[in-house]
Amino acid sequence: MADENSPWLQRVKEAFSSSTTFVDANYRKQWEDNLKAFQSRHHGSSKYSTEQYKFRSKVFRPKTRAAIRNNEAAAAAAFFTNKDIVSIDAENPSNPIQQASAEVMQELLQYRLTKSIPWFITLIGGFQDAQVMGAVASYQTWKYEERERDILIPTGVEGEFLKDTQVEIVKDHPDIELIPIENIRIDQAADWRDPIRSSPYVQRLI
Repeated sequence: MADENSPWLQRVKEAFSSSTTFVDANYRKQWEDNLKAFQSRHHGSSKYSTEQYKFRSKVFRPKTRAAIRNNEAAAAAAFFTNKDIVSIDAENPSNPIQQASAEVMQELLQYRLTKSIPWFITLIGGFQDAQVMGAVASYQTWKYEERERDILIPTGVEGEFLKDTQVEIVKDHPDIELIPIENIRIDQAADWRDPIRSSPYVQRLI
């Protein structure tokens, strides 16, 4: 168990506090308004949210949602028009080793993005997050899981078996998890062109 008085834990708490204050002051209201617009709801400071308009019509023309849906259709067409999801070429096509490596890599990625990873909904989901919230975050990992199961091994004598356990691989594939942008904390002075690597810390709320 972590020591509550640990200087490292104190630094983590201070980083979380300062980054949350910065997010609340600069981004949270805009994120909430963006999300409401996508859901065809009036923003928080709208007059339609006041008591005077309690019984007035709150009809919202879904222009924001329609625009984002159109952009999603364009993104789907751009990424999935061809049967090949990725196209990998050798840096030096005259080098047979590089050419073979590129072909193998393309087949591997093609298999993973069609069999292991739900690439279409992952990409369009990330694209929607970027359109609505202004940024998208994801976590790439390799999912591996195994379990033991009992097996019976024949001894050679009729009706006699030895009981043993065998390890069975349940999951063994890459995984991409989209993370709500409000659950990521970085330093407010991080370079906007490379926020993750330029921030002295990265916190994820789980």
